Amino acid sequence: MKWIKGLFGFIWKIYFFLVVAISILLLYPIYFVWLQNERHFKKGFNLIRKHAKFILFCVGIRIKVIGSIPDDDNTSYIICPNHSSYLDILILYAVFPNYFIFLGKKELGKVPVFNIFFKKMNILVDRKNAKAAHQSIVKATEAMEKGSNLVIFPEGTIPHTAPKMKPFKNGAFRLARQLKMPIVPITFVNNWKLLEDSMQWTAKSCPGISKVYIHSPIIVNSDEPQDLLTLREQTRAVIQSKLDTTDEC
Repeated sequence: MKWIKGLFGFIWKIYFFLVVAISILLLYPIYFVWLQNERHFKKGFNLIRKHAKFILFCVGIRIKVIGSIPDDDNTSYIICPNHSSYLDILILYAVFPNYFIFLGKKELGKVPVFNIFFKKMNILVDRKNAKAAHQSIVKATEAMEKGSNLVIFPEGTIPHTAPKMKPFKNGAFRLARQLKMPIVPITFVNNWKLLEDSMQWTAKSCPGISKVYIHSPIIVNSDEPQDLLTLREQTRAVIQSKLDTTDEC
């Protein structure tokens, strides 16, 4: 029985990536035009949202959101989710209605076709190059000052130990203190069980319901600046409080 379940999951995972790849290729001409010019970024963002919802529908992933989605055009947020699956990105687009950009690792810019999303609209950061990393933060700061929300995965990557989180990096919290921007912690409860970051045929993969907790914003008080470590660990504790490590597909 276990090998049958594993085989089904492996076939479903291949189907998932085929849906993603084929749909991106079909929409690529539109993305190529809209994601080259800042004046079209919001149209591109809305297309990505519809695209993400289409992919999730086709592969049988539904979303259950617990909590209130920030919907305030007058306030920018730094959105900090745990990172346990490639589903995380699609679900962020499907769930959050207001324009946001990603701050992602530079390796994403080397992925053929997919890198169209990071050439202009989103921001890549090279953590091994201090000057380049600083320039990325400057770009993120400018985008937030214009009203954009910013998504940063504080773990930096999908850990092999998911759902157990990696230590958080400081970038998101340093930026929040600098700009006095609220942090919205997000817990992706079970994405790691729906689409595990592994191509082994025994890896967890199946359609189902993705549970997402949107926590209350953590306000960065402009009068009493929080210690960076305290802010980082507070965010981690909030995310961890809803992390489920037991259920199976």
